[in-house]
Amino acid sequence: MWKLLSLWTVLVMAGGLKGSSAQFSDIFDEELFIKPLPDKFVYSYFQFTTRWELGKNDSLLHTNLVSRPLAELFHHFGVQELHLSFTYGLWRYESWGYPVTDAGPGAEVWAWFEPTTDHRASIDHRWKMLCGTLSGLFCASLSFIEPSNTFVPVYTLRPQTHHFPGRPEPILRYAALPREIVCTENLTPWAKLLPCRSREGLVSLLVPDSIYSSNYHSLGVHIRKLCGDEACSEFQLEVKQTVSVVQDLRLFGGPNWSIRKLFGQGMEGSCALATTSNVYVDVTDSEGALEISQKPDETILSVRGGARTQLHRFDVKQFEAITAKGRRAMFNVAVMDKRDPNVIVVARPPPIYAKRFILGVGQERGKIVTQITNAHWGALDLIVFETIPWFVPVYLHTLTIRRAGGERIEPAFLHYTPGVQRERPYGLEVAFRIPARATVELSIDFDYIFLKWQEYPPDANHGHYIPSSIISLLLPSARNYTSIPREAALFRESFNATQLAGYFLQVRTEALLLTLPTPDFSMPYNVICLACTVVALAFGPIHNISTKRIVAKGKEKDKVSLGEKVKQFFKINKKPTKEEHTASTEDLNAPDTE
Repeated sequence: MWKLLSLWTVLVMAGGLKGSSAQFSDIFDEELFIKPLPDKFVYSYFQFTTRWELGKNDSLLHTNLVSRPLAELFHHFGVQELHLSFTYGLWRYESWGYPVTDAGPGAEVWAWFEPTTDHRASIDHRWKMLCGTLSGLFCASLSFIEPSNTFVPVYTLRPQTHHFPGRPEPILRYAALPREIVCTENLTPWAKLLPCRSREGLVSLLVPDSIYSSNYHSLGVHIRKLCGDEACSEFQLEVKQTVSVVQDLRLFGGPNWSIRKLFGQGMEGSCALATTSNVYVDVTDSEGALEISQKPDETILSVRGGARTQLHRFDVKQFEAITAKGRRAMFNVAVMDKRDPNVIVVARPPPIYAKRFILGVGQERGKIVTQITNAHWGALDLIVFETIPWFVPVYLHTLTIRRAGGERIEPAFLHYTPGVQRERPYGLEVAFRIPARATVELSIDFDYIFLKWQEYPPDANHGHYIPSSIISLLLPSARNYTSIPREAALFRESFNATQLAGYFLQVRTEALLLTLPTPDFSMPYNVICLACTVVALAFGPIHNISTKRIVAKGKEKDKVSLGEKVKQFFKINKKPTKEEHTASTEDLNAPDTE
């Protein structure tokens, strides 16, 4: 009887688990895109995408493949879209082209919030709490984000979510910490948010030794809320986690490379929870010059925006089903370059790229210069967004946009937000048209100021960072362009995705290092030591005089010297002779005389 009841309980629990798992309509896909770059570099882009269809009765507190901490961010803080990146190094646009996902140096975060009745106070409070939560979740210094380094751009950043009918426009907050250092402490919690964590699948290739010894690496988390149907009665939550890595093949001994060589190990298989697991290798303009270790499952020819791209696709799921045949095998793709190693391949420059630097002599006045080069055959319209810390006061009347020959360019429009010391940064958004085959310099003057001594960082002489500027535009052609369309989710959806309106691009410049006038921090120590010494020397005599009683004493008798004491000692111990004794007796018996 008990055996029958136990069997019935197991069947009921199995049916309940089956029913509970069936109610989740989420899909997980993992993709890896590998592209050889000029000058013997290799670019690897990992993308892990989870899409969750939520109904009216579904709650973000009950998750399946989506990590619950990320879902709770949307539930508790009313977030519609969130972007977070941790980046080390600088992407070289001029020689590498454009990455799939662009990110500035250090940490960068921006989010759109659902408005409430308490407009500003509620949004600012939720923004502060969101950054604090992300700081603890990713073991980063995002808790240093405060109103003094938060800005609200108007034209540069646009939401990638759908417009929900009957609801007002979301409210944006943006902040950057270019000083943030990316390390293993950020990668480990990032990997734990994936369905398979770091145990299996493409994420198992992200070994810290290989990632953090590269020339450029960037971690990203991008979450957005989309409409599930035309009426937006149901919505979809899309969570995309990305990793970009650029490695120098000269450190690996030559132009030949493989997955095992780049990441230190092969891959045992795909994530068991992933619907698809694909590896794409870019072989554009290299057909016949590259020898690949295994035959691809598919050769893709993508044409968009006048650019032609050829890719080899390797299906890791298919590898597990056919090649492995039930035994344990490592998935690895090796590429051998047959071209002459002494021949340097020079790539055509991308349509647009930029540099940023500081001009000026001394520590009184300086100039921030953003140099933009248009290598395209036609003129381009762009927007330059500058966010400058409050401790770098800029002068709007000194803003100039000049061509290399000295010709001045008038901006189409300008949006300037003056900064307030210790409260708000300076914000500048400038839109103008850059001529074809031209280089334009956008410059603005600033002053060096003194800060309070408590406002300097621990390594004050290292300097202060200015966040990178963001250049936004629509490219008419897709040359050197690898980004995914804004309406798409997966990397494979970018193939043959021609966009008549143009290809949206954002280019981020270097983060500037500014050396402000620094006081001599040894002076407080010297002053403290001197003051303490003076007080210590003065305190002793004053304390003795004020606390002790003064008593007058008589003149003391002359002290007997040591020689006199010795003579007296021998005189006392010496016995008198008979003559001395008789003389002394006679003297005593003698009568007194005058």
